[in-house]
Amino acid sequence: MPNSRVIGLDWFGDSDTRMVCDQFHPFRAGEESQENLSQQIKSVANLHAARVIRVGGLQVSGGGNSWQQWNRLQAIVREIAAASDSGEFPVATPLTYQCSAGRCRLAGSNCDDISAADLIAETSGRPIRWLWKQTNSTGGMGIRSIPTSTESILESSDGWLQQRITGRSYGLVAIASANQTHVLGLTVGLHQRFGDRPFVYSGSRGPVSQIGGVGVGELPWRHLQTLSEQVAKSFSLRGLFNLDFIRDATGRWWLLELNARPSASCEVIERWATDTGWMGSDDSLMRMHLEAIDGGDPATRLNWLSETTDWSSSSTRTQWIKRIVFANQEGIVDVEMIRKRLRAESITVELADLPPERTRVATGEPILTLLFRVDDRAKKMASAQLRRAIRIVQGELLP
Repeated sequence: MPNSRVIGLDWFGDSDTRMVCDQFHPFRAGEESQENLSQQIKSVANLHAARVIRVGGLQVSGGGNSWQQWNRLQAIVREIAAASDSGEFPVATPLTYQCSAGRCRLAGSNCDDISAADLIAETSGRPIRWLWKQTNSTGGMGIRSIPTSTESILESSDGWLQQRITGRSYGLVAIASANQTHVLGLTVGLHQRFGDRPFVYSGSRGPVSQIGGVGVGELPWRHLQTLSEQVAKSFSLRGLFNLDFIRDATGRWWLLELNARPSASCEVIERWATDTGWMGSDDSLMRMHLEAIDGGDPATRLNWLSETTDWSSSSTRTQWIKRIVFANQEGIVDVEMIRKRLRAESITVELADLPPERTRVATGEPILTLLFRVDDRAKKMASAQLRRAIRIVQGELLP
């Protein structure tokens, strides 16, 4: 907002985040409960005479809130489906049980609870695979495979047992103002397996202009728009938010999660919109996000999903890839050396989420993020360059 100061408060705070902040404060280590986080935010706000604006975010205030959110999402999908013509609404929710201390209950029901171990045993002979989703987690770090997850995790943690859906991961980016909600686009989710964590978030690609043999104009935008509008209304959302889906082989869209905040996939949507001229170079989705929160309506500038959009043009079909690079060994990050190697091999890529100089990372920790433009006419070359860039970043860690 005009004449505003930017105060940063984060666990880590990469160098490009710190660069745009007038003041930056790290969270104190070990203060992980919601009460302590809230107190730290309040203390920093008081220090700078700043106003705290809550705009959604992670549901970290307790498992109950997360479960209520899921039940409401499930109810919205069912209500829209019931009001639609038979078989018309293509969105569903996977079979989900809410679990605490090893006991589980079917989400949204008043059924008796059952032990997690018995539930898994009962369905072991049926074509149902389960995922364990721990509350208070993000980026796929709390998602574990079943039966790989140990019984102790199920008994000691609050979370969900959710039916595992086979298909491709998509993220829908939307923005809500006081009067209307706009779908901005779909991105493909990129994930990486770490042990029994099969879906650790590693980036996004988009926006998608084609899914399988279906062009973007044939996707169920009307249904996704209706769902987005109902979600925004039910949760009183303002600004950017994200809905996560799995699209299976039959074309059904399985709703997995609401992120009531700007998601990581917003970045590829914004890069594309700027690249194609749909968004001015002096504009941004975050600016629109703040406008919507403050009561404005940025909808007049969000018209790239209109019926007149030419999705056949090469510029419109250009995509951006956001790729988080994880360390495959322990080492010290030397950003300048990485830049030199990329330039030497003529790889055009932007670096983001840069750690402070001489940061030591452990195996499996993120090093930095690559932002890569993919021309629709040179996808194979772009893929090869991206793979090479990942190898360079991982290979330039100092001992």
